Amino acid sequence: MLYIIQIFIFFAAVLLSPSLSSEQIKADSVKPLPIRKPTVENLFKKVESSKSGIEVILPIDKSHPLKRIYVSAFACGGSSAGDLNNDGLVDVFIANGPGHNKLYLNKGNFTFSDYTVEANLTGGDSWTAGAPIVDIDGDGDLDIYTCNYDSPNQLFINDGTGKFKESSKEFGLDINGAILMAAFADYDNDGDLDAYLLGHRYYRKGGKPKNPPTVLKDGTYQVLPNYSKYFQVNLNSTQGFKLDTAGARDFLMINENGKFKDASIEAGINIKPWQGNSVTWWDFNNDGNQDLYIANDFEGPDFLYRNNGNGTFTDVTKMHLPHVPWFSMGADAADINNDGLLDLFVVDMAGTTHYKSKTSMGAMGANNQFMLTADPRQYMRNCMFLNAGKANRFLDTAYFSNLYSSDWSWSVKLTDFDEDGLVDAFVSNGISRNFNNSDNPISKETLIEKNEWSLYEDLPSRPERNLSFKNMGDLKFKDTSENWGLNELSMAYGASRADLDGDGDLDLIVTNLNKPVSVYENRANGNRITLKLSSTGLNKDSIGAQIKLITESGIQIRDNHPFRGFSSTDQNIIHFGLGDEKKIKSLIIDWPNGKKTKHSNLNANCHYHFNEPTSNKSITEKEIAQIRPIFIQTEHTRDISPHWEQPFPDFKHQPLLPNKLSQLGPGLARGDIDNDGDDDLFLGGSTGSIGRLLINDGNGRLLETPFTPAIPDAGSEDMGALFFEANGDGNLDLYIVSGSVEAPPNHQRFQDRLYLGNGKGQFTKAQTESLPKNLHSGSCVTSCDFDRDGDLDLFIGGRAIPGKYPVTPKSTLLQNDGSGKFDDVTLKVSKELQRTGLVTSSVWADIDGNGWQDLVVAHEWGPIKVYLNKNGKLSNSKFNKLDLTGWWNGVDACDLDNDGDLDIVATNFGLNTKYKATIKEPELLFYGDFDKDGDPELLEAGFESGKCYPHRGFSCSSGAMPFLKEKMKTFHNFATASLSELYTNTTIGKSEKFEANTLSTGIFINSSENDNLKLDFKPLPSMAQLSPAFGIALADINTDGNMDIFLAQNFYSPQIETRPMDNALSLVLIGDGNGDFTALTAEESGIVLPGDSKAVSWGDLDGDGYLELLVTTNDGPVHSFSVNPKIEDSSKIKIDLIGSKKNPNAIGAKVSIETNDNKRISRIIKSGSGYLSQSSNQIIVSRELVGKKITIDWPDSKKSTSYIPDKTKNLTISY
Repeated sequence: MLYIIQIFIFFAAVLLSPSLSSEQIKADSVKPLPIRKPTVENLFKKVESSKSGIEVILPIDKSHPLKRIYVSAFACGGSSAGDLNNDGLVDVFIANGPGHNKLYLNKGNFTFSDYTVEANLTGGDSWTAGAPIVDIDGDGDLDIYTCNYDSPNQLFINDGTGKFKESSKEFGLDINGAILMAAFADYDNDGDLDAYLLGHRYYRKGGKPKNPPTVLKDGTYQVLPNYSKYFQVNLNSTQGFKLDTAGARDFLMINENGKFKDASIEAGINIKPWQGNSVTWWDFNNDGNQDLYIANDFEGPDFLYRNNGNGTFTDVTKMHLPHVPWFSMGADAADINNDGLLDLFVVDMAGTTHYKSKTSMGAMGANNQFMLTADPRQYMRNCMFLNAGKANRFLDTAYFSNLYSSDWSWSVKLTDFDEDGLVDAFVSNGISRNFNNSDNPISKETLIEKNEWSLYEDLPSRPERNLSFKNMGDLKFKDTSENWGLNELSMAYGASRADLDGDGDLDLIVTNLNKPVSVYENRANGNRITLKLSSTGLNKDSIGAQIKLITESGIQIRDNHPFRGFSSTDQNIIHFGLGDEKKIKSLIIDWPNGKKTKHSNLNANCHYHFNEPTSNKSITEKEIAQIRPIFIQTEHTRDISPHWEQPFPDFKHQPLLPNKLSQLGPGLARGDIDNDGDDDLFLGGSTGSIGRLLINDGNGRLLETPFTPAIPDAGSEDMGALFFEANGDGNLDLYIVSGSVEAPPNHQRFQDRLYLGNGKGQFTKAQTESLPKNLHSGSCVTSCDFDRDGDLDLFIGGRAIPGKYPVTPKSTLLQNDGSGKFDDVTLKVSKELQRTGLVTSSVWADIDGNGWQDLVVAHEWGPIKVYLNKNGKLSNSKFNKLDLTGWWNGVDACDLDNDGDLDIVATNFGLNTKYKATIKEPELLFYGDFDKDGDPELLEAGFESGKCYPHRGFSCSSGAMPFLKEKMKTFHNFATASLSELYTNTTIGKSEKFEANTLSTGIFINSSENDNLKLDFKPLPSMAQLSPAFGIALADINTDGNMDIFLAQNFYSPQIETRPMDNALSLVLIGDGNGDFTALTAEESGIVLPGDSKAVSWGDLDGDGYLELLVTTNDGPVHSFSVNPKIEDSSKIKIDLIGSKKNPNAIGAKVSIETNDNKRISRIIKSGSGYLSQSSNQIIVSRELVGKKITIDWPDSKKSTSYIPDKTKNLTISY
C-alpha cells in the first residue's frame, strides 16, 4: 500500500526512544535496594502508634478559642516527610492544628522519637495546617515553613544538625493570613525556589452580624471595611443580591536573593479571595516552565495557570479543561496511562453510595442559576484530567476510570504502590462533622450572630473509609481499599508518601482527627528503582525536574514535586515501579536549569543518586521527528455562521426528563445541487431560524445562502435532511424532517417538507399532496430503492412525542411513485416498523447479502434493529442472542473486516457518565401515573448492590410529585428507600418500562452463514467510550484498503443534575482490516472538537483528491478538516458510479475490488447514515489496485465487472 498507518508506529517509536547524543552520564552513586520477601497478605500493613512512637493525636478541642474553624480545611493539620537531621533516614513532621507541632526522628524499623522541643519546632500557639519541608535557603539541609491561621506564618531554618531557628521575617515570609498550604518551585527559572501561598478563609467569631455589613456606594453594594475579610457581595445570585462568605487571597512570592516578595499581580495571578484547598505545581505542557493548578472550594472556580516563561502566568482553565470540580479538595499530577504526559486528579466530596449521594444533594433548585452560569462549568464530583498533549486539552475520564467519587476527600496520592509500572491512587477521607446533611440545612438566618461550628459541635463526627485504587491499565482503576489494607475508618486529612524503611517502595503517613497519625508500611515486591536528584544552585533538591524512564514495556515519567495532595509534603525521592522488568533501557532527566542527561542500561532494584550536570556534561536531544496529524483544520467553512439554538424549557413540560429533546441538531445533507461537479451542503436550522444552503465555489469554499423556500416553515426545527432524486428529472431534491418538542403534539410544525431542485441550486416547495400528512416529531431520513422499482423511497424515523417522552412515536416508510409523490406504506411493508421505538438514526444496507436493501435502525431505550428485506417486505430479525438495548445515537454500515459482507457501526452514550448499564443490571426508565393525578411521570432508575433505586434526588422527585415529600419527609428516608418502596410495585407494574443494558459505542461484526444472520457486538477502544458519540463517518482515511472510523462526540443538554457530558474531542480510529481499531490521540489525528458535535459529512470538497471532514455543532460552528497532504500519498483513484435516471447516484450499489493479498475491498453507496448526516458517494482507493477486478452490484441486483485501468485518477462507471 502507498500509505499505511505505520507512520504512527514510527513516530511512537521515536517518542519511546529519544534520539540523544551518544555521551552517557554515570550515576554519582548506586546502592542496591534490599531484597524483599513476597507476601500474600495485604499490600499495606498499619504500624500501630505504640510501635512507631508517633502518638500525637490531632484533637477536636471544644475549649479552643478558634474551635469555629473545625468546619474548615484547617480542622486537621498535614504531614510532611524528609531527612531533617541528615542521618539518611526519613523523619516526619506533623502540623498539629490547635496543638504544638511535632517532629519525629526516624530511628529505623518504623520507630520514631519525639524531638520537637529539642529542635525548637513547637510553633507556639499558632494553629498550623500545612507545613512544607523544603531547603529554602539552598544550604543542603531541609527547613520547615508552617502555614498558620490568622497569625504570621513561621519559617524554621535548619542549622544542619536538626535544630531550627524561626526566621520568617528575615525571608519575607511572615505572611499573616488564612494560609492553608505553601508549595515551592522555581517559576522564573532563576535557580532559586519561589513560593505559592494558598489562602483559604477567615471565620468570624460572632458569625454574621444582625444587620447586613454592607453599604450602597457608587451605585453598588459593598461590604464595610471591618467585615471585608469575612464577607463579600454576590450580585449574580437569583435574588439579585446575596451576602456570601469571603475566601482569603493567595500570594505568589518571588525569591529575590533570599527575600520573598509578593509578585501576584504582576505575574497575572487572580488575587480575589477564593477558598483554596490545594495548590499543585506541574509542567503540564512540557515546555520546561512550572505551571499551576489551584483547587478552590464552593463556587470559587479552579484555576489552571500556564507559565509563560517570562515571569507571568495566563489563566487557561477554560481553554484547556472541559470543567472543574465544584468543591475541589486535594490534587496530584502523574502519568496514569504511560503516554509521557502528566495527568491531573482532583478530588471533590461526592458520595460513593446511593445513600450518601442522595442525603448530600440538598435542594438542587437553589443551585440552578450557578450551575447554568458557572464559567468554567463546575461538577459535584472528582475529575481525572487526561492530558491530550499538543491538542492543549484535557479529557475527564473520572467515570470511566472508576474515580468519580471517593466520599468527603482531602488528600490524593498518585503513586505506583504495587510496583507494576502503573500509577495507582490513594484518597484520604472524613470530616469533623456531617456538614452536608440535607436534613440539617443551614440558612442565612440560622447563622445570624452564630458560627457554623456552634450548630454542629454536639453532633456526631463523620469518619469515612480511606480508599485506594489499583491502576488496571487502559484508564481503568479498581477499588482495592480493603485488599490493600488502606480502608481505615477515620477523619483523615493530610497524607505523605515516603520510603520510611529504605526498602525502595513508598509508605504512607496519614493525619487523622481525634486519633493517632496512621503509618502504613508498603510490602510490595515488584522490581523498582528510586532516585535522588541534587543540584548545585539554590534549588538543591532539583524541584521541578522531570524524569523519563524507558523499558521494554514502554515509557514512564515522574516529576519532582513533593508538595502534593492536601497540606502535606512527600519525601523528595523519585520512585518507579517496574513490574517484571529488570533492566532500564534509558533514563532521561530534564533538570530545572534546562539541561538534560541520559543514563542507559541501568539495573532494577537500586537506588541512584544523580547530580545536575555542569555545562560540559549536559547532552542535547537531536531533532526529533514531530508527529504530523492525519488531519489539518481548513477554512472551507470559515464564511458559515454558527448554528443557533433558541432555548426551550424542556424540563418545564416534563420535569424528570433525562435529557433535552430540543437540542439534537443540526443535521447536514450533501450533494451536487447546482450540477457543477462539486458537492454542496444543507445545514439544518432550529426553531425560529431557517436552514442554509452551503454552495461550493468550486475551490471547496462554502458560501452561505439562506434557504428562503423554508421561510414559511421557520417555526419547524430541522432534524435529518437529505439530497436525493425524488421526481426523476435528474436534479437533486431536498427532504427535511421536522423534529424537536417545541410545539404541542400533532402540530403543523412537525410536518416534514420536500423541496424540488432545478439543478441550479434553487428549490421550490413541493405540492402538499406530494407527502402524506404526518405531524410527528421526527429524527432521521434515509433513502434507497427498497422495492426495486427504480426510484428512491424514504424512511423517516420518529423521535419523540412532545410532553409524552418516552411514548413511542410514529416512524414512516414512504414509497415513491416515480414522480415525486410519496405514499405511507409502513404498515403494508412491515408490521412493527411504524412503532419501532424512539428512532435516532438509520441506514439502508444489504446486511444479509440477498441483493435487497435492509433497514438498520438505531433506537434510544432500544436495540439496533435490522429489518431484513425479502422482496420488498421488511421484517425485524433477531440477529444476536443478547438483545443489546442502549441509548444508540448513530448507525452506519460498511465492510470493516474485508470479508465481503457488511458490518455495522453504532454510537452510544459511552462508559464515562454517571449511568452504568449491564445485562444483569440495566438502566431503567418507567413512565406512568405514579402520583395518580392523571398525568404520567418519568422515573429513571439504576441498581446498587442488587437493589433498584431512583436516579433523581429527593428535591427534584418531590417537586415533580409532591406526594413523595409527605410520604418520605426526609432525605434520609428517601435515600434508604428502593424504587418499589417509594412508588409501590402496583404503580410500577402499571407503568411502561424501558431499559438500556449497554452504553458502549461499538461495532457489530457480520459473521452470518447461509440464512442465519449473526452480528457480534464488539465495543470500540476506550477513547471511544469517554463521551456520548453521535455522528459517524466511514472512510479509508489512509488508503490502506481498510475502513477507518470518525466519531463526533459530546452531549451538552442533559438535565441539570447530570451536567454536560463534555469529556472528549471527537475521535479517529484506524482499522486494521480485521475488525480491530486503534484510537488516535488528538495530537495524532489533528481533531480537537470540545463542543457539542453532532452530524458528520465526508467527501472531497475541492477536488484535490484529499478527503474533507465537516462536523456540525449544536449551538456552534461547522468545523472543517482535510486529510493532511504532507503525510498522505496523493496517488489515489476516485471512483464514481452513475446509475439510472431515477437513481442517478446508484444508491444501494455495492463496489467490490480484489486486492493483492486476495482479499476483497467492499464499499457501498448510501443516501443518509450516521447521525442526521449525509456524505459523498465517491469511493477513493489506492493506485496499487490498478489492474484489479472491480465488480458492481447495482441497486436492481444486476452485476457488472471491469478492471481498474492504468494511468487513471478518476474512474466513472455507468449503469
